[in-house]
Amino acid sequence: MLKALRSFAKTLPLMITAFILAVAVWIMAVTSSDPSVEKAYPSAVPVEIVGQSSDLVITGELPENISLTLRAPTSIWESLTSQKVPVRAIMDLSGLGEGEHTVPIQVQIGIRPVEIRSYAPRSASIQLQTLETRSFDIRVINQGAVAVGFQSNPAELSETSVLVSGAKSFVALVSEVRAVVKLTDAKTDINQTITLQPVDANGSVVKEVSLSPEKITVTQKVVERGGYRNVVVKVVTNGQPASGFRLSSIPVYPPTVTVYSSDPALIDALPGYIETNPIDLSKKTVSFDEEIGLNLPDGIQVIDDPSVLVRVEITPIITSQSISDVSVEAVGLNTPLEAIISPEKVDIIVSGPLNILESLDLTMLRVVLDLTDYGAGTYTLEPEYSLNIPD
Repeated sequence: MLKALRSFAKTLPLMITAFILAVAVWIMAVTSSDPSVEKAYPSAVPVEIVGQSSDLVITGELPENISLTLRAPTSIWESLTSQKVPVRAIMDLSGLGEGEHTVPIQVQIGIRPVEIRSYAPRSASIQLQTLETRSFDIRVINQGAVAVGFQSNPAELSETSVLVSGAKSFVALVSEVRAVVKLTDAKTDINQTITLQPVDANGSVVKEVSLSPEKITVTQKVVERGGYRNVVVKVVTNGQPASGFRLSSIPVYPPTVTVYSSDPALIDALPGYIETNPIDLSKKTVSFDEEIGLNLPDGIQVIDDPSVLVRVEITPIITSQSISDVSVEAVGLNTPLEAIISPEKVDIIVSGPLNILESLDLTMLRVVLDLTDYGAGTYTLEPEYSLNIPD
């Protein structure tokens, strides 16, 4: 037995040496077929927050992601770059209370073997504050004013209060929550969806808090004031355009005006419109613009400009006339050829402004086939038309 132990003791160094050599040969074989490569991970790794207490909120700036340098075999890099395995950067806030903390960033890689050579940042300072929620009444702020002669009734809100949540120090900055309603030149009822604004004592928006709800609906009646009325402008004309022309349109700007009287009965007696002074259309052949005054009843005045701009559109009357059995003429025919035309006569419809058609001598209308350079054969040709049209 003692002899065997001595023999084993003599061979043990050889066995250890052989094992080390075998491991070295195996490592060389593996690395030669799948060599390790050190390089930067190709994508930024987003920083995840875990373990945060539900009654605490984070204030201040946190790193959004980290950069990472790894060493791994080529086959592992193929899985890493295809993003088939997770690479995570984690900040664990478990057990942390209110105050400032420096928290290490932990890197987790879902495949082995991988060596993390370096990454940055390795930690981050974080400020935790107690989460606070307060209720505020919503204050309506009217921006601008309704049109002259109108007034707005008190606003009606879909919600009258709002919950403001966030870090205690930021919630403490909020002095009120506003709903800003735009009334500028309004003549009809207001119905707006308003994004609420939490503001501090100076009126600056506090962006670091959240609201519930974030938006509300505001409705507000806009009505005419006594003695004021919004009426349509009716354009009055005299005469007729020249023969062959017509009045195609007559838009007015502005189309409505606001009138006022110290006697509300005069305003109530209006028919809903105010006429302009007459615009003369006699013998007109072209469109024109004219600034014209309003024909106001006694005791009534217009708010702002007492005149309007009228665009008078004059256009020709388009008509048509039919001419039957107009002979088709052949010109330019080479001798000794003879032209046989089918059909020999055609019906023509002439369309255009009435004033021009009335001045035409339609008996002078010619329908012509130009046969210059045509030899013997059968052809389908489009005729030309000739008629003297005055300028």
